[in-house]
Amino acid sequence: MSAIPGRWRLLAGAGAIAAGLFWLLLTFPNQPCAQCGATPEPTATLTPGVVATMESPIFAYSAGWSVSADGADPSEPADAFAEPAGIVTFTYTGDALWLLLAPGDYWAYLYATVDGQPANRLANIAGNRDSTGAVAGYTTLLAPELAGQPVEKRLRWIEVHRSFPNTASFLEGEHSVRLELWRGWGQTPLRAVAVDPSKGALERSDARRPLWEAPLWPGASLVLAGLWLAASALMPRVRQVSVISSPKITWLRAPELTTQRIGWSMLMIGAVLVATGTASDIWMLALLGMGLLGVAGLLRPALWLAALLFALPFAYAVDLPLLPTRPFGIVDVGVLGGAVLLAGHLAWRWLAGEERSWTATAFDRWQRVALILLALLVGWALVASLDVRYPALALREWRVIFLYALIFAATLVGLLRSARNPEADRWLLVAGWLFGATTVAAIGLWGFATGQGFISAAEGVRRVQALYDSANNLALYLDRTLAVTLALTIFVRGRRQQTLWAALAAVQGLAWLLTFSKGALFLAAPAMMLALGGGGLWLLRRRNQSTKPLLLLIGVVVIGGLMLTPFIGAERFQRLLDFEQGTGFLRLQLWRSAWQMALDHPLMGVGPDQFLYHYRSNYLLPTAWQEPNLNHPHNLLLDWWTRLGLVGLVLGMGWLGAGVWTIWRWLRRTAGHDNEAALALGLLAAAAAGVAHGLIDVGYALPELMLVWALSFHLCESRAQEEP
Repeated sequence: MSAIPGRWRLLAGAGAIAAGLFWLLLTFPNQPCAQCGATPEPTATLTPGVVATMESPIFAYSAGWSVSADGADPSEPADAFAEPAGIVTFTYTGDALWLLLAPGDYWAYLYATVDGQPANRLANIAGNRDSTGAVAGYTTLLAPELAGQPVEKRLRWIEVHRSFPNTASFLEGEHSVRLELWRGWGQTPLRAVAVDPSKGALERSDARRPLWEAPLWPGASLVLAGLWLAASALMPRVRQVSVISSPKITWLRAPELTTQRIGWSMLMIGAVLVATGTASDIWMLALLGMGLLGVAGLLRPALWLAALLFALPFAYAVDLPLLPTRPFGIVDVGVLGGAVLLAGHLAWRWLAGEERSWTATAFDRWQRVALILLALLVGWALVASLDVRYPALALREWRVIFLYALIFAATLVGLLRSARNPEADRWLLVAGWLFGATTVAAIGLWGFATGQGFISAAEGVRRVQALYDSANNLALYLDRTLAVTLALTIFVRGRRQQTLWAALAAVQGLAWLLTFSKGALFLAAPAMMLALGGGGLWLLRRRNQSTKPLLLLIGVVVIGGLMLTPFIGAERFQRLLDFEQGTGFLRLQLWRSAWQMALDHPLMGVGPDQFLYHYRSNYLLPTAWQEPNLNHPHNLLLDWWTRLGLVGLVLGMGWLGAGVWTIWRWLRRTAGHDNEAALALGLLAAAAAGVAHGLIDVGYALPELMLVWALSFHLCESRAQEEP
């Protein structure tokens, strides 16, 4: 690959991407259907091509059903939790069986068997059986997102069963069906049945079909191959290059000290104006402040990125009122603005005829791998976003989670490689990140102390959640920042620096403990402390230094344990290992459903931001009905798999692995440099905590978490030479 000139690889990559996107354009459903909207009719037999109303004589109903041309509606049983609302049986001849259902904002679920076997096009979740104890296909009809829409907009055809050639059921011809509906009375949930429908016969008049009937995977493969070629062309091996100076434009040049002072002044004034304008909802004030922040970022891009990192934990609850009628997200403005300002800054330096040559070194080998894997992940996530139930939601998540992470990582790498003082910029970014976490933690603590908001109550404890909608989300963010802050407190040199980091760690740590997050306290905390303790011991021994600093880490653990002691009797901790009810039980049911969802959509997954709609409308178990609105499977591996399929799982875990290995290599290289090694060790502990907590919660799929992963993997120094 390296023998092929970069320009030819770039050209080939662009061609492959264009061909792949063209393939996807042809195969994506976008052509109006010419024969849509087949009308169900009464029928005495169900044979290929027939679309039958529920009042057809072929259907046999249990007692209590109300049947009309519109559909079939069950009656309310004496005990809706112990017996089904109604049962329907019938026979059909053919290959594929489809049902027209009317999902909506109500709780109902359906079991289906064909020839005594589970309907094979529905979910078949282990241990989830119908009222007779038989294994059955399963789906739910819960779809709150359809509430308020006309009935015709809520109707959905689903394939229930398909007999495949060379199987006994295919050869038998006639099939017996048993449908068992639980709840759903008053909603007329069953509307029609179809067998072997003709192409387009089941779709509404506004449905769309592909221009070309072909699989999506060849186009996806071309896009991925093109991204790989383009990435390899844009990331050459180590070489020395110099900036070609343009004729000097003296008015663009200014003394470095003056530039720094102006930048800091613009940053502080702009930040105050943005905060004031946002709090008072005065858009002109916020826009003026953002303009001053932009000036600061143009003079020194690290100032803008530091402001973004400071604001990350505010991004969920706070939007920026930059126009009279439209607010903007912090992540949108911060990430895109950072990329634009870095490009403007470099253009400014080029126009100013900067004479000093600078070395554009290659990335560390594994840092380069991590960036390429992230680029491939972004490309695959885009492919997975195309053929989904709600494309607009999928593309939005692709943008804010995946694309922004790539843009931020590339901006960060460009900043540190082009900075006049990369070490100073690196520490500026770290300071902005950790001070932002401390600020949001302090807001949560103030609410906890005064009882005036920023907290929630659950299982006998008050939980700090600050500006997040969940205490668990705050804990997920503080997992990462606390690990780095503790590492700096223990392992940096200098009493003043240690005191500063210790003060930040105290605020973050107290808020983190008071989230009472089980994932943080029982998974992230042990992983974090093991990484800090084991890594710290290795670091100190390599320097031939005393291991006394580790006593401080032990003290932190003891103090944290003592602070939690008064809450041991709370219900939240008493039911920690109770898997028969409560949170533990519901989490197990969620994993059962998510596992089956992954098996049913192995290659592509269900798409970005689609888990919620598939889970509650198809896979929500009857025993887990209390928590239907879960938008992720609360497990890192299942999250990658259900969201992006097996390809996404491999790319996602490969990206995390390459990034963590990059941090470890940085720690090894900087073992003799106190502050750099402390930062690298903290990032390693943050990664351990993030992965551990992600085993039972969200591991990456929040904008702030994804940006922190990118920050952790690409904050390390670039190198002029590879390690042997």
